Amino acid sequence: MKVGIIGFARSGKTTVFNALTGAKAAVGAYGSREANVAVIKVPDARVDALSDIFKPKKRTYAEIEFLDIAPNEAAGEEKALDANALTVLKNVDALVHVVRAFANQAVSHPMNSVDAARDTRAMEEELALTDLIIVERRVERLEKEGRRDREHSLMVRCQGHLEEGRPLRTLELDPQEDALLRSFTFLSRKPMMLLGNYGEDGIGAENPSGLGAVAAELGLVLIELCGAMEMEVSQLAEEDRAPFREELGLGEESRTRFIQTAYDLLGLMSFLTAGEPEVRAWTIRKGTHAVDAAGVIHSDIQRGFIRAETVAYEDFMASGTMAKAKEKGKVRLEGKDYVVQDGDILHFRFNV
Repeated sequence: MKVGIIGFARSGKTTVFNALTGAKAAVGAYGSREANVAVIKVPDARVDALSDIFKPKKRTYAEIEFLDIAPNEAAGEEKALDANALTVLKNVDALVHVVRAFANQAVSHPMNSVDAARDTRAMEEELALTDLIIVERRVERLEKEGRRDREHSLMVRCQGHLEEGRPLRTLELDPQEDALLRSFTFLSRKPMMLLGNYGEDGIGAENPSGLGAVAAELGLVLIELCGAMEMEVSQLAEEDRAPFREELGLGEESRTRFIQTAYDLLGLMSFLTAGEPEVRAWTIRKGTHAVDAAGVIHSDIQRGFIRAETVAYEDFMASGTMAKAKEKGKVRLEGKDYVVQDGDILHFRFNV
């Protein structure tokens, strides 16, 4: 999973990036630069428990790749993203809009005042306008070609939706239309999370970023954190983090909260494979069929799929071994159309 972190200049994006990943990217490095990139492993107690049983040579967690997109300092106050950023963002699975909700006289806001609700709406409008330009060009080309087909009808609908300042993620689509739009990688179509970056004075407060109302209005998932303090905690030794968080009243670790929220936003879950060579978590979308889950591991397994030997994680742990799980009738053979469940332990039978 790739997550693009976006926001206006001096919103604390890189601070949040460091807090979530434990990276030490330079904060306050204004001007043109490449995106910061970091990969974190998704904590999964099931991988740990299965590793204790199988004693594998390798344990592999699911991963999230974060891209901290460089701010558009040269574009003035009206834009957050330049052409290079827009190109990079086409390849991400989800967006996180970091919104500044802290005051700091030493760090000026590009619009000369801190207004989290204004910045949230401005970013929505910028993404919608970026997509509108692409849609208008596509409509023009289709009409020059004399096409009045399904794609033309859909693009005209998208154009009207975007002209009203609404992101494409709020446009109702049937499965065929959804599949057609995916090929265009529209930014306002991507799932987006709002991250309110508040100051230390907001720790322990209710709705400390003040973004609760605008997030509800725009239908955005909201997560709030004090980026500066969270980054400081992330740099501590692991054994010191929990006591420090408790002392400051920071609650659950920000990374854990973020991952849970991101998985829910994207409709993701994990299935597991377990054996002496490796115990591994594999990330898939909810509703994925067994044959497609096999393809996540390797295309050959998908192509030669025969059956999926399946046992629920809880049933396996209650049995203790695969042999005992089979004795209890907890291990099943499922076909291609089986819908994989979160925590399923799968072994694929295939022939190529």
